[in-house]
Amino acid sequence: MGASEKVFPCPGPGLWRKLLLFVAKSALGLAACGLAIAPGSAKAQTVTNPVLYSLNADTSLAQGCIPPCLCPDWLGAPVTGTFLLTPTGYDGLYDTYAVTNVNWRDPFDGTDLIVTGSGTYKVGGEVALLQELVLDLHLGDVWVEHYDSGLVPEAAPFPEIKVIISTTNQSCFESTVNLDASPAPVLRPGLGPAGTKEIVLSWPVSATPFVLEESSNLAVTNWTAVTNAPTVIAQENQVVLTRPLGNRFYRLAPHGSVAASE
Repeated sequence: MGASEKVFPCPGPGLWRKLLLFVAKSALGLAACGLAIAPGSAKAQTVTNPVLYSLNADTSLAQGCIPPCLCPDWLGAPVTGTFLLTPTGYDGLYDTYAVTNVNWRDPFDGTDLIVTGSGTYKVGGEVALLQELVLDLHLGDVWVEHYDSGLVPEAAPFPEIKVIISTTNQSCFESTVNLDASPAPVLRPGLGPAGTKEIVLSWPVSATPFVLEESSNLAVTNWTAVTNAPTVIAQENQVVLTRPLGNRFYRLAPHGSVAASE
């Protein structure tokens, strides 16, 4: 058990059994009896492991006409969601990163447009700090766009990322993402008894929506969303569940996405 792990008691018939706190990569995990709780943390530092980022309120996606072309007016909307940033090395001038697990939501024409994709990010330079973000984004099921910021000055101290990326292969119509993202705050999930036959799982309310998922086997990838809707009490989400007969594992995943594999 590592230095960051904690042990919690889990109620069983006539005694308390142990709860093991374990670390998952991009989601928070809990296992019931023993209920293992894992914060999928993202720390504000240069890291060697994947870091979960969440989009801040200033992030937006805009689409419209590039002068002097005549086409529909420029349309913009706020974007919410998360992505993973994983260090890939140092090229002698820049720290390089892989951007994966893009999972964004863009309110488009009255519905949520799901944005997924991946790309690269680098930051560094000889004198002034420069950055470059390149993403291939899937807007919906089939609409794919290539976005590139070019090599531009760092707009905020890393690990915060503030940069504008846009499509570069269209002569009249352009799509632009004004991206403002920070390492996601550490969520502190909790566990407690709720009577003799129930348990309560809790986690703080945050700007990034998380979905509670469950599985009876940590080795599988097809986690199932828990259908019990959380109740918000004092800025904390709480879900009451019937105590499982055997081992049951739970995790908090951004928008219910599957955790990154090893």
